[in-house]
Amino acid sequence: MGSPTSNTDQLIDRLAADVSPVRRLVDPRRRAARWAAFALAIAAIGVVYYGLRRDLGTALSAGPILLRLPLLAATMWLAAIAALRVSVPGAGARAWTRWWPLLLLGALVAITAAELVLAGDTRTPMRGWACVRKMTFVGLVPAFGALVLVYRAAPLEPIWAAVLALVAAGAAGALTSELACPLGSPMHVLLWHVLPIAVYAGLGAAAIAVGLRLRRR
Repeated sequence: MGSPTSNTDQLIDRLAADVSPVRRLVDPRRRAARWAAFALAIAAIGVVYYGLRRDLGTALSAGPILLRLPLLAATMWLAAIAALRVSVPGAGARAWTRWWPLLLLGALVAITAAELVLAGDTRTPMRGWACVRKMTFVGLVPAFGALVLVYRAAPLEPIWAAVLALVAAGAAGALTSELACPLGSPMHVLLWHVLPIAVYAGLGAAAIAVGLRLRRR
């Protein structure tokens, strides 16, 4: 029987022989930029498929959409960066990393709600499921890509990373809805363009939380 020292040395040698090189992840901003370019390309394909709204010129001159489009794009971009940053140990420690995208989404909701109050139109449009369908079809592929990037980084906070990834993908899908949907009433935009982003993110986070709990059993 060998000595404890020799057994330890043999164990270390076996473990060292099984170690494979660790591939360093690309900087989160660069990965986010690649994902954002891909997501915008998918959103553009969605606009081409569904068709650009005919009153876009009038809508742009009216003003509110000029706020929503940049806010959606900024939400998508910051949420993608945040999702990838919280996937890196220590990189997502700053509060703004994860909260800025959610604050922008909240600002989008607040602006649309304010527009609704000013317009005084409280009718609930029921034709909005078509917009949710557009948003879902367009956002599904970017969502899958973002979740794959997050999964490959093996995040320590998978729920936060998933929420932010789904917010980013939802914002990309909402860009298509904004550019393709001919209905521009504030209530319609709030219910069928903006709020589904938060709903999808919440449902995705809940599903991942349940999956993690079942996996630990």
